[in-house]
Amino acid sequence: MRGYMGKILRIDLTNEKIKVESLDQTIARSYVGGRGLGSYLAYREIAPKVDPFSPDSSIYFITGPLQGTLTPFTPKFVIINKSPLSGSLSRSVCGGGGFGPGLKYAGYDAVVIKGKAKKPVYVLIDDGKVEIKDAQKYWGMTTGETQSAIKKDLNDNSVSVIPIGPAGEKLVRFSGVIVSSRAAARGGTGAVMGSKHLKAIAVRGAKSVCVADIGQFRKLLEETYTTIRENPAVAKRIELGTPGTVAVSYSSGILPIMNFSRSTFEGIQGLMPEMVRDTLYIHNESCFGCPIPCGKLGFIKDGPYKGTVLPGPEYETIGLLGSNCGISDIRAVAQANYLCNEYGMDTISTGSVIAFVMECYQRGLITDKDTDDMKLKFGDPEIVMTLIEKIAHREGFGNLLAEGTKRVSEVIGQDSHKFAMHSKGQDFAAYDPRALVGMGLMYATATPGANHSFGPTLTAERVGLKDMLTHKEKGKLNRKEQNKYCLQDSMIFCSFSRFGMDERQQLRFTNAVTGWNYSDEEATLIADRIYTLERLFNVREGFSKADDNLPWRCLNEPLPDGPAKGNTVPLDRMLKDYYEERGWNQDSGMPDQETIERLGLSDLVSEYR
Repeated sequence: MRGYMGKILRIDLTNEKIKVESLDQTIARSYVGGRGLGSYLAYREIAPKVDPFSPDSSIYFITGPLQGTLTPFTPKFVIINKSPLSGSLSRSVCGGGGFGPGLKYAGYDAVVIKGKAKKPVYVLIDDGKVEIKDAQKYWGMTTGETQSAIKKDLNDNSVSVIPIGPAGEKLVRFSGVIVSSRAAARGGTGAVMGSKHLKAIAVRGAKSVCVADIGQFRKLLEETYTTIRENPAVAKRIELGTPGTVAVSYSSGILPIMNFSRSTFEGIQGLMPEMVRDTLYIHNESCFGCPIPCGKLGFIKDGPYKGTVLPGPEYETIGLLGSNCGISDIRAVAQANYLCNEYGMDTISTGSVIAFVMECYQRGLITDKDTDDMKLKFGDPEIVMTLIEKIAHREGFGNLLAEGTKRVSEVIGQDSHKFAMHSKGQDFAAYDPRALVGMGLMYATATPGANHSFGPTLTAERVGLKDMLTHKEKGKLNRKEQNKYCLQDSMIFCSFSRFGMDERQQLRFTNAVTGWNYSDEEATLIADRIYTLERLFNVREGFSKADDNLPWRCLNEPLPDGPAKGNTVPLDRMLKDYYEERGWNQDSGMPDQETIERLGLSDLVSEYR
């Protein structure tokens, strides 16, 4: 099994048992790795209707065949868990500190953790030797403090550590894992770790990853690096990072403003890419072995947050903690981003729930009595900072907000669900679907709910179709984009690999490393198989067509201004086309039996349905 280590590490924290099992070659070929392998394991091993915080609910840390090789854009790993926000299957992808390659070098393709430790622990994977170690001294530390303390105690600054922060310990439902300057934050990964008293995983190793066809691999490297050097978009991505998307997004009416209530913002110049660059950036950073240093180390030089050193902020953070909360000062957005990273919280869901309660307060649905005497108003950075602190520690009003937008709206009631911007309990990313309707379909049908990285449609709609406002071809487009990202997450390429390779080149690398010679048709079949299996996991949990939905605001409240003024999302028409593309039942949203059989899922589904 070239490209694989052939081993899955299983850890039971309740009984403090550690065992290693072989990775089945047939399963690896059928699901590749990463998201595909994780979805397969989760479907088999997480019992229906089990609480995401139950000791019986496992969490999966998984690599793919390319991690640990010199393949460009492959520094990442995948976390699979049952989402505390929605109860659906969740996938997070993370790069940063070399955990993915490090796990391979330590001898494992995946780590599966279940149970609950009696006291806080962390797992040390040391070149094949595995220990469950006491972490009581780290409990309560921020993510940055935890990484530094573990590295110091191990006397090894090169060890890769993935920790949770206080938010994960407090079971904030949108808490995540922070790895150096990167985050696996969507879907409550941090809260699931916290529920198990698992503070961190540390890994180091010195084993090798074997490549099947080294000659072809070297040829592909030469081709890809030439393409990267010749790509005119690379320099701009390195210069501006993901905040470069702000200008395009705002000019198209897509950037969320004040809880997705409008498309124009008087303070937008304070968030534009050049302003971010000139105000914050010190130098570029890249993930393990990545040829494009899109990450940015920032420094707040003046103002009330002077002296903070921080990564980012990224586009999504600027959209949700910036314009969506009415904040126009990039220094305030950067400080909010820093706090979320240190406490271990998803900046998307944090910004979304704060903007939501700001609108509730503005409408008179909640008062000072509900908000700990805080006057919530858009554009107040100190309110944002205070609420981040309260959410992370579940203090006062923050204890409610830590449950996520969906649950907050259910408590507030009074039709507040109409502008609670989530799907299946997971908050929208920084794209208003009324101005990018295909993204609305993606939000509605993505396995964990609204997730921008399950098949973003901005380029495909804006440049390819040249149509962002109608239903036309959006069902077909969504299946294509979702499949592309599904396969990408299973091989585990960064989405920015688009700056140096297309899907065919990704597959050629996988073939060179594994020697399995996947055809384009087989790759499409695998992507359909994985995505449909995720759907079947959700069906087993009680999800149906009714959950492929968007908030009332998206469907019934036209955008009041901007380039997409007057538009809403034609979801029903797009869903009809999408289900037909997928081979899913039009009435139930359940994959048809013919589809299940075509994808080779019959035995798995009949055994575990």
